Amino acid sequence: MQLSYCALKRDGTTLNAKGTFESVRELMDNLASQDLTLVSYRENAFPVLDVLQGIMQPAVSRMEIVELCESLASMIGSGLPLLDSMETITETIKSGRLKEAMVEVIREVARGESLSGSFSHNAKVFPEMLIFFCSIGEETGTIQDALNNTAAYLRKVDSIVSQVKRAFIYPCFVLFAMGCVMMFWLFFVLPQLVETFKDINVKLPEITLKLVRFVAFIETNWYLIPVVAGAFIGAAVFLARFDKVRLAATKIAYRVPVAGDLLKASTLTLFFSSLALMIRSGLTLTRSLDVLAGIFKNPLLRTVIRKIQAETASGNSLIESFRSTSFFDNVTLKMVSVGEKTGTLDQRLGFLADTYQEKTSRFVETAGKMIEPIVMVLSGGLFIFIVISLIGPVYDLMSQLGGG
Repeated sequence: MQLSYCALKRDGTTLNAKGTFESVRELMDNLASQDLTLVSYRENAFPVLDVLQGIMQPAVSRMEIVELCESLASMIGSGLPLLDSMETITETIKSGRLKEAMVEVIREVARGESLSGSFSHNAKVFPEMLIFFCSIGEETGTIQDALNNTAAYLRKVDSIVSQVKRAFIYPCFVLFAMGCVMMFWLFFVLPQLVETFKDINVKLPEITLKLVRFVAFIETNWYLIPVVAGAFIGAAVFLARFDKVRLAATKIAYRVPVAGDLLKASTLTLFFSSLALMIRSGLTLTRSLDVLAGIFKNPLLRTVIRKIQAETASGNSLIESFRSTSFFDNVTLKMVSVGEKTGTLDQRLGFLADTYQEKTSRFVETAGKMIEPIVMVLSGGLFIFIVISLIGPVYDLMSQLGGG
């Protein structure tokens, strides 16, 4: 049953939380294991409302997880026990979803569950990389390093995602503005011009007549727009379930000028930074690649990783395995080769991660300049289309009136 409760801490402060328990006795035992005393409780009469409230809460951001990891690592490093550290941090969390998840983690850790296991039971809130690094930290006794590594990784991921988003904001805004202009001309200006031309018996060009028929069709069959859009989205969602379709779509995206280069650079930044971090943490190359193949959602990158694993398992060197994928450029292959020969693979991979991150940053900075010619061509084409189809008849009318 769902219970909301108030518990008294050792320092005299109170803790208000809620959770699922089989009985009040289980709640009391759980609080006792955390050295808390139950003050009051109530059973939630409408648990559905709690579910809806949870759904409506905003998702936990990467930076919130970063702050959690850094704070927890700092407190553990200062000698504070794990449970006390988590309780102190939970009190300062503002996100309702993250706070509820941390209360659940504290409860499970107090019962004897491992930290990684407690995080894994809330996989929708805590990322896989956090769970993985915590499991490694528990095995090696370096939980503080595990939390710091997770924070460093997620911070880099957030930086890359933010850069990619900034690169696409400008073209998306331009396309949206152009679409609004087109809709304004077609559904507001065009009907008024057509009525005016009909009143004065002006002959319209064929392209304008086609536009008029198109607008009339849309106005009559407007319901087809959400139907077609829904069918398209449904088909896309259905096809996205197949690995071959997602793989083909990713390959096409990587071949798109400018955008494809940006996506590949950001992907390789995350791949090399993750691989370097894992090797630096003491994992073998085979184990690191296996973990990355499960974490990354990019189907093309997962295929590349599986190819490298298969080649290395067959006895080939790492550089031969990388070369067999035909996914990496010569500079990358050279760095991997040097790292493999000199035993400094983690350093070379870190260098590649920094290189591709710098390349991603340059792409973002120059994206506007590279996209400007395309935008100008599209804008010019839209302007010419409007002039020919809509303004042309007006000009002819003015010429006739002037000649008359």
